[in-house]
Amino acid sequence: MTAPFQRALRGLKEHTYLAAVATGVIAAVLVLLGVYALVVVNLQAALSGWQEDVHVSAYFNADVSAADQLTAQATIATRTEVASVELVTAPMAAAWMKERVPEVGPLLVELGDSALPASLEVSLRPASTSPAAMDGFAASLSATGQFAEIDYGREWVERAAAFLATLSLLGGVLGIILVVAALFLVGNTIHLVVYARRDELEILRLVGATESYIVTPFLIEGFLEGLVASAFALAILQFVHHGVVLRLHETVPIAFGGQDLAFLPASILFGLVATGITIGILAGWVAVRRFLARLA
Repeated sequence: MTAPFQRALRGLKEHTYLAAVATGVIAAVLVLLGVYALVVVNLQAALSGWQEDVHVSAYFNADVSAADQLTAQATIATRTEVASVELVTAPMAAAWMKERVPEVGPLLVELGDSALPASLEVSLRPASTSPAAMDGFAASLSATGQFAEIDYGREWVERAAAFLATLSLLGGVLGIILVVAALFLVGNTIHLVVYARRDELEILRLVGATESYIVTPFLIEGFLEGLVASAFALAILQFVHHGVVLRLHETVPIAFGGQDLAFLPASILFGLVATGITIGILAGWVAVRRFLARLA
């Protein structure tokens, strides 16, 4: 065991309370970032699943014959952006409306089977569900002159995309604020440790110890605090996910893209661990540099 590592362990043992405070601050920051990431990851999965279900409802003009409706269905089904096409005839639309809204049944009977227009329900492939792609597809259907109205929820798609973009931006800003706050708090905590060992550090400087020899133990302490904090944070996030989120999901069924609420992917978990270690090392380096600058 090298001398810097021994000195780092001794420092942690002698100042356990301050080390625990620094570790707790880092862990708290990582938990907040992790919970936010859990929300974003599952919202992205949910919106992705919903976007895959986005479809286009194309309502035929009243003068389009049944044969032409079948022809239009077959033609649209051959397009590369289309996953499936279902023809909903006027009687089928009326039957569906009677089942869902029984109150309008007598009115539909009076108006006849042609009260509601026939339509094509088109499901698009995921690559073709962006607002621009759906605009182009809807325009191509309108150009045929067979459809009176085309509905594809363009505003919903745009708002969903804008919401995710805003959420990601807020997450980035929140992450920066939390990391800076953690650096400040952990740096001040480690500075107290440095101050408590000022006599030792002054003696090391007087006997000619290099700056790296003085600083390295504090960097090791910061590394260990960040590593332990990361382990605590991941354990807490696992508890939040399994003990709270999944239980809520079972109690209040919510459709999240047809999937269960997911835990964080490996890339984000690695990023959280790296962030915790980086905060510990940087805070230790800043604290020691501040003290050494006063001795110069």
